[in-house]
Amino acid sequence: MINFAPAAPYGKAAQTVVKPKSGTVQTVASTAPGIQPAMTSPPRATAASDLLDSPMDWDWRQLRDYVMRSIAERHGPQPAGDEIRIQSVFRSFAQRWGNQAGPIARFAFEEQDGFWRSAPVTYTKFTKAWDPHFAGPISERLADA
Repeated sequence: MINFAPAAPYGKAAQTVVKPKSGTVQTVASTAPGIQPAMTSPPRATAASDLLDSPMDWDWRQLRDYVMRSIAERHGPQPAGDEIRIQSVFRSFAQRWGNQAGPIARFAFEEQDGFWRSAPVTYTKFTKAWDPHFAGPISERLADA
């Protein structure tokens, strides 16, 4: 069947002006008529409060900041996740592992360069389901050292 729809506009007609909440204007090229262009959010600035304390003294916020910053540095920007889920993952991890939570995260990113068993370390590795495969073996290695 032949498509007799008008061709997609090109040049200036193909540009859409988008105003984010910050007030700046962006021009985004449209891919086809009726399809909204995808907006990417700017990278979120996080305070590096984890740099001031020893990893053994980190609370769940410092642990979260360190892990999310390390993921972005090693694996590039990640899609925006569910902030409530991310908070609960790191709160739970910090409660389960206590003062070992920070050293486990540092080992994963500084000794293993953000990879564990040939897979990139993401925030989901800090969930309870991954403890026997991720945090447990790292904790044993840290105890032996």
